[in-house]
Amino acid sequence: MLWLLPLFRPARRELVLVEALLLAGSGASLAASWAMGRAIDHALLGDAGGPVGWIALGALGYSLMVVMSAGFTWVARVRIERVAQAAMLALKQRLYSHLLRHDVALHDRLGSGALLARVSGDTEAMRLLFSEVILQLPGDVAMVVGMFAVLGVTAPRLACIVVASLPIWIGLVVWYRRVSPAAFADVRKESTALGGWMAESVAAIPLLRTMDRLEFAAEHTAELGRARFDADLRYGLQSVWFFNGLFGVRSAVIGAVVWAGAEQVAAGEISAGILLVTVDYVRKMVEPFLRLQFHITTLERARVGSARVKELLDTPRAVVDPTAPTEWAGVGSGLRLVDVDFAYVMGQPVFEGVGFDVAVGRRTAIVGPTGGGKSSIIQLLARFRDPMAGRVEVGGQDLRSFSLADLRAHIGLVTQSVQLLPGTVAENLGTGAVRAAVLLDELGLSSRLEPQTRVGAGGETLSRGESQLLCVARALAREPEVLLLDEATSAMDPDTEARITAVLLARAGRTIVTVAHRLKTTMDYDHIVVFNRGVIEEGTHADLVRAGGLYAGLWAAQLAQEGAA
Repeated sequence: MLWLLPLFRPARRELVLVEALLLAGSGASLAASWAMGRAIDHALLGDAGGPVGWIALGALGYSLMVVMSAGFTWVARVRIERVAQAAMLALKQRLYSHLLRHDVALHDRLGSGALLARVSGDTEAMRLLFSEVILQLPGDVAMVVGMFAVLGVTAPRLACIVVASLPIWIGLVVWYRRVSPAAFADVRKESTALGGWMAESVAAIPLLRTMDRLEFAAEHTAELGRARFDADLRYGLQSVWFFNGLFGVRSAVIGAVVWAGAEQVAAGEISAGILLVTVDYVRKMVEPFLRLQFHITTLERARVGSARVKELLDTPRAVVDPTAPTEWAGVGSGLRLVDVDFAYVMGQPVFEGVGFDVAVGRRTAIVGPTGGGKSSIIQLLARFRDPMAGRVEVGGQDLRSFSLADLRAHIGLVTQSVQLLPGTVAENLGTGAVRAAVLLDELGLSSRLEPQTRVGAGGETLSRGESQLLCVARALAREPEVLLLDEATSAMDPDTEARITAVLLARAGRTIVTVAHRLKTTMDYDHIVVFNRGVIEEGTHADLVRAGGLYAGLWAAQLAQEGAA
C-alpha cells in the first residue's frame, strides 16, 4: 500500500503534530496511574497532609492526567480524520476520473455494482486503515513500551510476570492473524456478491415483475444472504475467541500480579502504590491488543480494498489518444473498414477480415440476423473499441490517429439503450436552453417538454419513446458530421420515426450509419450492408430483393409477419 503515500504528502506537518499529540496522550495515561499510586504511598506512610488529603490529591492528579490524555487523543483523532478524509477524497476523485475515461470494455466486464464497491467501500476501508491503525499505532506502541519501562525500574519481579504473559498475548494475535484473513476474504466475497446482486436486481424490479421472476429473485437473494450470514458467523466467532482469550489472560495476569505483589508489599520490597500501578498497567495493557484485533480486521479489509483499487487504477486503457494526433479535416472520402478482425474475448472472434465502405453524405444501413456483429461495427466506428487487426478509417485516416475528443466532437451516437441522468432536459442534451428549445421543437417534443423540465434517472419520468427522442436530440445538439444509429428508433411509432428520419436528413452532407432490424425503416437508404459475422450482401433495397439472398429472405419474413398481424 506504499503507492498511497503520495496522497499524504500535503499533510506532512499535520501528521507530525498528530503523532506528537498521540504520544503525549499515551504519556498522560501512564502518568495518571503513577500519580494515584504515589498518592496512596504517601497516605499510607502518614506524610504531612493526612491520608484523606493525599488520596484527594491523587484522585485530582489522576483525573487531570486522564482528561489531558483524552484531550490530546481527541484533538489527534479529529486531525487524523481530516487528513484521512482528504487523502481518500483525492483517491476517489482520481478513481472516478479513471473510470470516466476508461474503455467501455471495463464497464462491461465489472458492472456498476462492482465498480461502486471499489469507489466507495474499498476506499472507506483504506480510510479506516490510516485513521485507526497506521497513524495511531505509534501511540499504542509507546504505551506498552512505557509500561514495561516503568515496571522494570519500580517492580522488576512483577514486570517479569507480565513479560512472561507476553508469549500468550502474542500467540493469540498470531493465531487470529493467521485465521482471520481467509475468513474475512470469504466475508468480502459473499458481501460483494450480495451487494452486486442487490444493486442489479433492484434496478431490474419492473422486468422481474413482468417476467414473473420475483420469487426467483427472492430465493436467490436469500441464498446469497445465507452465504453472507455463514461467512459473517465464522468470522465473528473467531473474534469472540480472540476477545475472550485476551480478557482471560488479563484476568490471570492480574491475579498472579496481586498474589506476588502482596507478598512483596508484606516483605517491604515494594509499596502498595507500586502494586496498584502495576495492576492498573496490566488492565490498560489489554487495550492496545484489543485495538490490534480491530487493526488486523481493518488491515485485511484495507489490504483487499487497496489491491482491488490498485488493480483498477493499473488497468490500462486499450483505446487511447495518439501521441501526435492528426487534425480533423472532415469525413472526406467517407468511412471505411479495411480487413477488420474483432473480438470481445481473445480467441473468440466476432468477425474476421471485414471490409466495406460508407460513402460520405449518404445513408448506409447495416442489417442482418441478431448476434451477427452489427452493433460491434457501430462501436468500432465510434471508437469505443479498437479492432484486433485491420483499420477503421474516416477520410482515409485511421480513427486511431485522431484524439478521442476531436473524433467524438464530430460523431453523434444514438443506441437502443436509453442513458439519461437526473437533471433538466437541457442538461441532458448538453446544451443551453435556447438550443434545447429548438431541438425539442424539431423533434415534436416542445408541447410536452421544456428545457428546464426535470428528468429522472434513466428517464423514469418519461415514456420510452420520449426518452429515445431525447437521446436523438442529444446526438444532434453538436451538429455532428457522422451520425451512428443503433436501433435508435425502436421505441417510436411509424409516424414519429418518419418525422425523426426527416430531421436527421435535414442537414445536407451528413453521413448516417444505421443498424436496424425493421427493414421498412431502411428500404429507401442509399446503401444496405447485410451483415452476419461478415459482409454477406451489399446494394440497394431493390437490388437485394431481386438477388434473392439473405436480405430477400428477411424481407419476405417481415412482410409475412405483418400480414399475419
